[in-house]
Amino acid sequence: MNLFMATSTLKILREVNDYTQDFIAEDVLGISQTTYARIEQDPSKIRAEHAQKLAELYKVSIANLLSEATPIITFQTKAIAENNNSANNGYSNSSTFHAHEGEVKALKEQNELLIKQNAELMELVKALGGKLAGGNG
Repeated sequence: MNLFMATSTLKILREVNDYTQDFIAEDVLGISQTTYARIEQDPSKIRAEHAQKLAELYKVSIANLLSEATPIITFQTKAIAENNNSANNGYSNSSTFHAHEGEVKALKEQNELLIKQNAELMELVKALGGKLAGGNG
């Protein structure tokens, strides 16, 4: 397990939700802040019951909580969140985040075309500028 990524996931989820280590440690897990800080640094030390509590708090699976994949955090307005019954509201494992790949590909292709067209137009402007300068002199 890549402990750095899991550590980042625990810390990122805590910070995105505006929780302190003290709150998570004492109010959620019933442990000291120092013990929780060690868990963030080395998630392999987390107890199953603590992982379950954190997964419930953040509304993610234990697998996503301790995943090596980079977490993708999404933000929704409260009204949207209340109408969305998603169990993973606010978090997605990067391996499941492929919904817009087609759009991204199309936009990249469009961007490349626009860059080429822009270069061609710049060449035309230079050519016309040279003709205008030559015709006036």
